Amino acid sequence: MIRDLLPQAPPSHGLVVLTGPDACLTVGLLLVLQGAIAERPLLVIDGANACDPYLIADIARRVGLAPRALLRQIRISRVFTCYQLEALLLERLSRARARFNPYGLYLAGPLELLLDEEIERAEAVRVFRNILTALERILEWPWTVVAACPDAVVPAGRESFLPQVQRRARQILRVEVQEDGWRISARGGAAWVWQPAIGPLVARRWW
Repeated sequence: MIRDLLPQAPPSHGLVVLTGPDACLTVGLLLVLQGAIAERPLLVIDGANACDPYLIADIARRVGLAPRALLRQIRISRVFTCYQLEALLLERLSRARARFNPYGLYLAGPLELLLDEEIERAEAVRVFRNILTALERILEWPWTVVAACPDAVVPAGRESFLPQVQRRARQILRVEVQEDGWRISARGGAAWVWQPAIGPLVARRWW
């Protein structure tokens, strides 16, 4: 089972935020898959251009599932601009949730597109506020939301984006890649070292 790949399951509802190097994308995916793998779909919004079907197929084989069966359970929407992310969260996500009745939502790199310096600070702040409003509404639904936010250079004036998301989380995890494995630390709680048996997801950035 997926729970054998990681020693801790996410809360049954609410937001989990992971930070760290790109390895946090892999940990986040595994966390949210633990509840979704059996019979209910998982929605994925990929802002880091990171979700890899080959890695998902590898996970399926390791837990004794047909890769195609697991891939059918995962509904991925890739977003390439902050405006696409804004529209998806504000307008389309509620319809997708009603249609698929998913266990949870995985946000891969939800802040990535807001850190692009080609977007003016005032515009990035405006879009972020809309996204935050949508997130608060999404968190009222009885499901698990996992957001993996890889470390990135943050332009001036956008330093508050991640802390504001974290303030809405039930659990905050930090992932660090060390020689003896990946160290996963819960803010105010336990820490453990995980020896990954699968390849990592990698954010493919445009800047």
